[in-house]
Amino acid sequence: MMRKLLATSLLAATALVVPGSTHVAEAGGGKIKIATLAPRGSDLEKNFKKISKKIKDATGGAWSIKFYPSGVAGDEKDVIRKMRVGQMDASIITTTGLSQIVREVAVLDAPGVINSYKQLDRVKKTMSAEWEKTFAAKGFNLIAWGEGGEYRLFSKKPIKSITSLKGMRPWLWPESQVMKEVYRSVGATGIPLGVPEVYGALQTNMVDAVYATGIAAVGLQWWSKVSYVTEDTTGVLLFGMVMTDKRWQALPADVRTILADEAQKGARSDIKGIRKTDRRSIKKLIKRGIKSTKWDAGALAAYDKMSAQVRKRLTGRIYPKALLDKVQKVAGKP
Repeated sequence: MMRKLLATSLLAATALVVPGSTHVAEAGGGKIKIATLAPRGSDLEKNFKKISKKIKDATGGAWSIKFYPSGVAGDEKDVIRKMRVGQMDASIITTTGLSQIVREVAVLDAPGVINSYKQLDRVKKTMSAEWEKTFAAKGFNLIAWGEGGEYRLFSKKPIKSITSLKGMRPWLWPESQVMKEVYRSVGATGIPLGVPEVYGALQTNMVDAVYATGIAAVGLQWWSKVSYVTEDTTGVLLFGMVMTDKRWQALPADVRTILADEAQKGARSDIKGIRKTDRRSIKKLIKRGIKSTKWDAGALAAYDKMSAQVRKRLTGRIYPKALLDKVQKVAGKP
């Protein structure tokens, strides 16, 4: 991730460890460029501003973070490409983006696999180290996990069952194999758009239904273009902070330590707050006039049937059956 030394001699070109200090001195320093779809002004951006200050203080101002929020660096597939060619250093991306690096990560989004925070907590605790090794084998460092609330369906007309999508124009994230199979299973035709394009599509009625969390719907302003939200949730928005190993190794050791420790600490401490904020966001939207739709027993049965079909269709093509079985076993009951 970073700039080469501006050297005038062999000594000056070498990283120096100052006696009695953990700081690795590297002339020139640099900015760590981090991109995300999270909105400008979000808690995530605020946290990384704090991390940037700590890095600045520790390196005498030589290193800092340049944050690119709100998808200004492109959709997640664009950011991953930029990371691979060295135009971007790191990104905070959803499981949809992570699956562009490690395809089988999509298992975490497969419907019916993780239905509650309790299940997610068990999976993260048991399998995080395993996922880190998998990403390392692909040349990426999985630095930290994070959350963004529970998925719901937001729409312009009520979604009384998952099968209601058949007569609608739901947003399709092109890189999401899970979304594609969900729509295929219920006979819906998704409208393929990158996340930065969805607001405009809702505004012009090109799209009339979207998957989102309360936090995402508020932050991306999608809520202002819909009238309904499902009370029933369909999973948890999970994301990870990743950086190519090449860029990671180019950072001074102390910068790596601060970045990893603070990102992981922030993710752990923010979990309760994020979960509360997501629930609070839904309540506020309902107060503002968004109508909540609760699925009846028939609708829940239809969702379970669809979920089983989608998991089966993705097995062997996106993730191995052994991995699906393991994640479901670790997740246990909701």
